[in-house]
Amino acid sequence: MQKSKETIAHFFNTKVTNTRSITLAVLLTALGSSLIIGMLDINRTLMLILSIVFFLSLILTYFGFPIPGSWLAILASFSIHSFIIFTSDGIRDSTMMGLIIILIAAGLLAGKKGTILFGALIISEIGIYSELVARGVVTSKIDNTNDFLDYLMLCMAVALITLLQWLVISRLRDMIKKAELELQNRKQIQTQLQEAEAKYRGLVESIPLVTYMAEPGVLGKWHFISPQITALTGFSPKEWVNNPGLWYAQVHPDDRDRTITDETIALEKGKMPKLEYRFLTRDGQYIWISDESLVFVDMDTLLVQGFMLDITVRKTAEEQLRNRIAELQTVHDVSEKLIQQTELKNLIHETGEQIRLSLMANNVLIAIHEPSTNLIHFPYDYENGVLRKDTPIRYGTGMTTRIMEMKKPVIIDKDWVKKAGELNVIYTLNVPVKSSVSVPIMTSEHVFGVITMENTSREFAFGENDVRLLSTISSNLAVAIEKTRLQDLLNQELGIQERLIRELEIKNEELERFTYTASHDLKSPLITIRGFLGYLEKDALAGNLERMKKDIKQVSDATEKMHSLLTDLLQLSRIGRAMNALQDIPFEELVTDALERVQGQLTERRVSVQVANNFPVVSVDRERIIEVLQNLVDNASKFMGNQPTPIIKIGHEVFEGEPIFFVRDNGIGIKKEFYKKIFRLFDKLNPDTDGSGVGLALVKRIVEVHGGKIWVESVEGLGSTFYFTLGSKKPKAE
Repeated sequence: MQKSKETIAHFFNTKVTNTRSITLAVLLTALGSSLIIGMLDINRTLMLILSIVFFLSLILTYFGFPIPGSWLAILASFSIHSFIIFTSDGIRDSTMMGLIIILIAAGLLAGKKGTILFGALIISEIGIYSELVARGVVTSKIDNTNDFLDYLMLCMAVALITLLQWLVISRLRDMIKKAELELQNRKQIQTQLQEAEAKYRGLVESIPLVTYMAEPGVLGKWHFISPQITALTGFSPKEWVNNPGLWYAQVHPDDRDRTITDETIALEKGKMPKLEYRFLTRDGQYIWISDESLVFVDMDTLLVQGFMLDITVRKTAEEQLRNRIAELQTVHDVSEKLIQQTELKNLIHETGEQIRLSLMANNVLIAIHEPSTNLIHFPYDYENGVLRKDTPIRYGTGMTTRIMEMKKPVIIDKDWVKKAGELNVIYTLNVPVKSSVSVPIMTSEHVFGVITMENTSREFAFGENDVRLLSTISSNLAVAIEKTRLQDLLNQELGIQERLIRELEIKNEELERFTYTASHDLKSPLITIRGFLGYLEKDALAGNLERMKKDIKQVSDATEKMHSLLTDLLQLSRIGRAMNALQDIPFEELVTDALERVQGQLTERRVSVQVANNFPVVSVDRERIIEVLQNLVDNASKFMGNQPTPIIKIGHEVFEGEPIFFVRDNGIGIKKEFYKKIFRLFDKLNPDTDGSGVGLALVKRIVEVHGGKIWVESVEGLGSTFYFTLGSKKPKAE
């Protein structure tokens, strides 16, 4: 319908309004008619003259003068026709038909003006002719048959034809104007539409968006897709339209199910699908696409019309932002762990775990150099899901030493075995490494070790972001290690000070006791000696030999007691200052020697001794440890009380890899409040027992000099057990 209207408008535009074309058509028709009439020998001369006039009019019109050509033809036609009427034929049917044709031609060639003018001329001509006929001026063959009424009717017919033609021309002019106006409007609208379409097309083709119209689903047909799709994906619109499965095949496998599911859910809810997915371009690169569309129905077919936009830059920025946030979170978490942990071992382990979990590395290695041993330890060595045992290497070997000496990060992107070999790597991994990044753990003054991350699945796995992140973590770890080591040194110094203070307090206490002993226990025998020397003098003067013997016995006992006390004190004072060479001795040999020395007391007191087997070898001062065992066995046999079957057991236990030796008896036992007192100098729980009170103090001193400790566990009435360790360090002289 639209096309028909445009055709009509075009017709009016080219046929009706083109005066030159109309004039040429009418003149050609008139020329042909006049020639035919002339050839029929009807007024041949006049028809030839008229044909010549028509030909001239054609030439004038053809060369761009349609109005003069038209008027020339009309006037010539009217003049010759009038001449024929007045000279020969009169007004008859044929001449009247000619007049009407001239009238119509005048309307076609000259419009309303021509119609009015020639209508008036024809009516005037009929009137004049009828008047001339009535007066007998002109005569014709049919004049006798015509009367006034015929001419009047003829004039009225011409007038009516003139009027009708004028109305037709007016109506045609109005219709032409209306058609022209409509055509102009249509042209304007069409121009506007073309301009809008051009602008829209230009806008669509200039913006980075790809517009499309397609059926939803995996294999939905693509009805249209804009040319920008080629620049975006490398595939032409024709390829998209001809291959419905192209889109789904190029979507990233990890995004396909999610994308189709999101689209289906949105369509079911009548919402606008908003999709984001990765798309594989023709050149093999994945880009991120934002895909939004509207749903509509066309001819019972569900379609989505939408646009695609490349959002790779945004996604990359988002990923970089997420990575940066993750890095900052990792640094924050590691820093928190470093703050919370004070023990170096736990501190390093927590740091390694945070790096592994946050950065998803296959292998994480933290190497720490121990200056005191010049060894590089690996307190955290995580390889493919397994935390490996620390296997130290000597400083100066391996890649760790080189990185510590270089004091800068090292990234190995590819050819890992070759490049790591150039750094003297000691390769112990089960799975080959593809790439790695290592940064030194260092402060401005010290290098403590190296943190290394390794990837066993791909090359170029690490970049500058990883270097920056690990460097930040390693710097924090270095500060924490330095702080921890300084704290350990401080604690050691404080421990030494505390130990020295305790030892000084003990020595002061021993000195006080020694002073007391010197003023009391040593003074008492001297007083006894002095007193009995006076008795001895009196008894000698009196000649009482029996009394003299008793006096001498008392003096001798007092002297022996003083000698024993001085000997114990001298021996105690020498412990720690005079040590014999250490020997690796089976502990059972020491037990055998000690039992031989106290065999007399054991036999006298009817005490049986049970000795275990499988004792370890110990590195000790032989004589001193024999003294320890001798004193403990003698002390146990001394406090059996009324036990009918006194038994002493000598054995050992193992706790956390360290042997603990014991001497156990079934004697009278010791109250808990006296556990510490019995190891003090000159402290005797029973003043009536033999001994000076130095024995257990001597035992404690020997054990501690060997790096061990001694303690007692007892149940009153059931016996006591003395436990002691000998330590693993070399005894030191004080």
